[in-house]
Amino acid sequence: MFKAIVTGDWHFRGTNPRSRLDNFQDALEEKLSEVFALARHHNAQAIICPGDVFDGPSASWGTVARLTQILRASPCPILAINGNHDIFGGNQASRFRTPYGFLVQTGFLWGVEESEFNGPENVIVTGCGFDTNTDTKTPEGMQQFSPRIWVDGAFQIHVVHSMLLDKQPGFDMRHTLISQVKTSAQVIISGHEHTGFGIVRREDGVLFINPGALCRLSAHVAEMERTIQVALLTVENGQATAELIPLKSARPGHEVLSREHIEAAAERESRIDEFLKLLASEGEAKFLEVREIVEDIAARENIPADVKKEALRRIGAAREKLGGA
Repeated sequence: MFKAIVTGDWHFRGTNPRSRLDNFQDALEEKLSEVFALARHHNAQAIICPGDVFDGPSASWGTVARLTQILRASPCPILAINGNHDIFGGNQASRFRTPYGFLVQTGFLWGVEESEFNGPENVIVTGCGFDTNTDTKTPEGMQQFSPRIWVDGAFQIHVVHSMLLDKQPGFDMRHTLISQVKTSAQVIISGHEHTGFGIVRREDGVLFINPGALCRLSAHVAEMERTIQVALLTVENGQATAELIPLKSARPGHEVLSREHIEAAAERESRIDEFLKLLASEGEAKFLEVREIVEDIAARENIPADVKKEALRRIGAAREKLGGA
């Protein structure tokens, strides 16, 4: 029997995201500790991370050192690929010049793109990291889902960092639908898309897994509401099953995330729009200059100084565009 704990993106970083109310590093360390405990409890042979181990390819040495100390506690190999945040500009050739590459070369991570992992039940784990071709309709883009090696009779698990979705996103973005994937693997594990689609078994039997990111970086509603979880993947007698496991260490979104900066920005934008409408209605008074109108309304309506300044900037830009400045 082969078992693995599957996580989503980690985005380990040394500073707090603007939305976080707690200490992000401490929170992520608690989650990784719980992942290690789950791996021990289920006798897992591997932990799988589908990319974005770091939040950027230029993480400080102190940040890298802290993550290496955390990873020392792992009870089994951590299999990984590079995500878009682990390399520079989608250039895979840069990955060994980054903190992600350092962890692979020093053995803290097992880079399954360079060296496949062989487990019990004749399981082989391979991967394809993010690059500029990911999720394009080019042959290279579609090839990301094909294991680079084929072993007759082996059970193949393939890891990708793809914007892999179970349904159309409803807006224009680069992505790949599960229904479009052509692969010889029996299991596809993906990251990149933070909300995740959980576990999907396609009609042809291929199992797709994305439990969602291991962290919350933003205070968008979907992030506030989603469950932080991992997946337990089991392969036995040539068959794969998976189940989602919520992490007990993950606090509710409203306790660790703040939407104040989002709401403040929306309020500011609304006030600017309202101010511009007032300006338009009074702009017919030919005897006043635009700046005088701005100053007059700003004083009467108690408009904040930054809103007044932004209104003047937008008016100036509009006049320039129309050739009136």
